[in-house]
Amino acid sequence: MRRRTKNPGELVLMTANPAELVVMGANPRKRSRKASGRRNPDSKLEGASELYQEFHGEAGKHVDEYHEPEPRPATLSELGDLIELQVKRPTGWKWAVFDFTGRGVKLASNAQGTQLYFISGNQKISKGELSHVGADNSKELVDLGEATLIAYRARKAHVDGIASNYEHKFGEETGIRPRLMYDCRGPQPRLFLSGGEYRIEAAGIIN
Repeated sequence: MRRRTKNPGELVLMTANPAELVVMGANPRKRSRKASGRRNPDSKLEGASELYQEFHGEAGKHVDEYHEPEPRPATLSELGDLIELQVKRPTGWKWAVFDFTGRGVKLASNAQGTQLYFISGNQKISKGELSHVGADNSKELVDLGEATLIAYRARKAHVDGIASNYEHKFGEETGIRPRLMYDCRGPQPRLFLSGGEYRIEAAGIIN
């Protein structure tokens, strides 16, 4: 389910219950309860709002609601649309590239800017793809390897105000990269990043 309103304001994500994720717009001080129908700490909403505005250079203008198969942190900020993930494999093909163009996967961050999340869309990786990159497709939780690069599309008002594709190489400062994990349990498989030393700032994803 996805819902969009015409209310202007900050764009944040927040959980409504353990199985539902809400992308929420408008001023969190005034609309956090009205839009979701549930109580949410203003400080967390404001934190996600501030990160969104810092990253995009402007406030968001819509409210979206997503239903996710697993719980997520209480508040997330949307960063853009996921395009591609690249990983380094210990076996099989040394490098693997996963293309998410047009699959509706959102890239988001917690309010602290320390953890990236992949929200909604088609995140499925076929058993054939898993075998091709040397991953064990019999597992329900799969370690896809060391994440080396992420590409996403976003509009950043403080850059040029035009929706553009951005690429980030993980570990560019410290050499410590996160690992890309795949949870294929249930009807909605999900990807997630574990570890790493990256952070989210106005300039983009750092390290």
